[in-house]
Amino acid sequence: MKIKYFIPVAACILMLCGCADTSYLEESSASDSSVTESVSDSSAEVKKSSSIFVQIEGAVKSPGVYEMSEGDRVFALIEKAGGFREDACTTDINQAEALSDGQKIIVMTRKEQKASDSSGSGNGSGASSDGKIDINQADAAELTTISGIGPMRADAIIAYREQNGRFKKPEDITKVSGIGESTYSRIKDRIKV
Repeated sequence: MKIKYFIPVAACILMLCGCADTSYLEESSASDSSVTESVSDSSAEVKKSSSIFVQIEGAVKSPGVYEMSEGDRVFALIEKAGGFREDACTTDINQAEALSDGQKIIVMTRKEQKASDSSGSGNGSGASSDGKIDINQADAAELTTISGIGPMRADAIIAYREQNGRFKKPEDITKVSGIGESTYSRIKDRIKV
């Protein structure tokens, strides 16, 4: 009786092992791996395109160049750099500012800031005692203190200045892309050359 059951079971096993067409499994596996590769390639591209590199120096615990994500803010960079040192002057740092690729942030010590204030040079040497910002010398941080000038416009002013030289008169700021007559009329009392 045992042989009676053995023969049909063995025949089924042989039929399944030797005669079954498994090529569809190989095709399915190959297409699955190509889909996986495609997805991982596109996610790598997304990660690569959304990464920026920013340098932070001065009174932070670990100065250096850090890979950040597009849209990250200065406070996230400071955290990544280990935080402020005890002697850091934090009053001139806009921690809510959005980071941009290639940006360099310098955190001065309180002693350096005091010396800078007493010499009248300011952070980017664009601020003056009359409260006006020299658009030929101000850095991006100083330019963004002008109402109506955000980080993108500040970068545009600096780029224009680097490509075309110094502004000859305050009205020349209207030659910068994104700054028209209406913006100039709002900021003309805050800027100088």
